[in-house]
Amino acid sequence: MKAPVECWESTTSKEPVYIPTADGSGIAETFWVEVPAWKDPVSGEVLLDGHAREKLEAVKARYLGILAPSQLRDLRAAIGVSQKDMAGLLQLGEKSWTRWETGRERPSRSMNVLLCALYDGKIDVNYLEMLADPSLRSQFARWKPAVRFEDTAYGEADLPKWSANEGSSLAA
Repeated sequence: MKAPVECWESTTSKEPVYIPTADGSGIAETFWVEVPAWKDPVSGEVLLDGHAREKLEAVKARYLGILAPSQLRDLRAAIGVSQKDMAGLLQLGEKSWTRWETGRERPSRSMNVLLCALYDGKIDVNYLEMLADPSLRSQFARWKPAVRFEDTAYGEADLPKWSANEGSSLAA
């Protein structure tokens, strides 16, 4: 990688990674991570570049159990859609996805659960497309939840009656 200023030297720097408390009101823990940096030999000033920042964000994301921005970019690339299309697939604002992918913001913990399931192949893109566009549900003879009703306190008789011929309403 090229130095930001011609005479600056490649070095490393130990930088803090702050892990917030569950409610976000403070710092629960601090990790020190060694990252690549550049040093001005005259003043001793140290500069972190984008790669160092990305490494710090990845450590924080890994500790918090959320996908890092680079993983979100990889996920979108693997699916083969634009940022706008990814936002539509997840039913969120277009700029939200862009902010997550650039690391300016993070997805909520509940959204991260969905993203991790998608990233790990536990949820299929076709399923998300179906949820994003209810008209696609008519492709199925009957939409059924994954729960087996005999394992619950209620049975099929308690469910509203619906078929693909009745449109997209679940009303009885």
